[in-house]
Amino acid sequence: AFGIGSSVNRYLIEGIAKSGLGEPFIVTSSYEAKVTAKKFREYVSSPVLTNVSVNFTDFDVYDVEPATIPDLFAQRPIIVSGKWRGESNGQIEVKGRTGKEAYSQIFRMAQNKSHDTENVLKYLWARKRISLLSDFNTDVENSEIKSEITNLGLTYNLLTRYTSFIAVRDIVRNTEGQAKDV
Repeated sequence: AFGIGSSVNRYLIEGIAKSGLGEPFIVTSSYEAKVTAKKFREYVSSPVLTNVSVNFTDFDVYDVEPATIPDLFAQRPIIVSGKWRGESNGQIEVKGRTGKEAYSQIFRMAQNKSHDTENVLKYLWARKRISLLSDFNTDVENSEIKSEITNLGLTYNLLTRYTSFIAVRDIVRNTEGQAKDV
């Protein structure tokens, strides 16, 4: 998505880019035009893989985000996240089309070892899911989506528009019981 002018609606351009799984390019003054145009030209001139699909075999994968995989450009990676049940002994196949031919790469899950940092991945998935659900629950609030967002926030200890965090300290500071309004 590309916006040009001194009063570009950034919210709209960034929203269009997000929903299209692309990047926003915004020019608000003439001195930014050449730099942004060059950045845009470099971005779109180097697609690495188009018509990308990700397939999971021999293990139970669910809640994969994003539902539609964008094209892979040299300037931007593709990030796919999801969850699985049971053992991760299957494989993930990434397919697409390069400039000249079909492309396929298989990643065997049994060959990958778990790392302590993988604990963070569930929070990244939950944030992405909450973001997507929140984007499509703005005009008329859907109670099922609200419930799912709330449950994700509580399950993963994340702040959402329906959840918040309150710190409660058990030490009484005012032992005399007399409060003073300030």
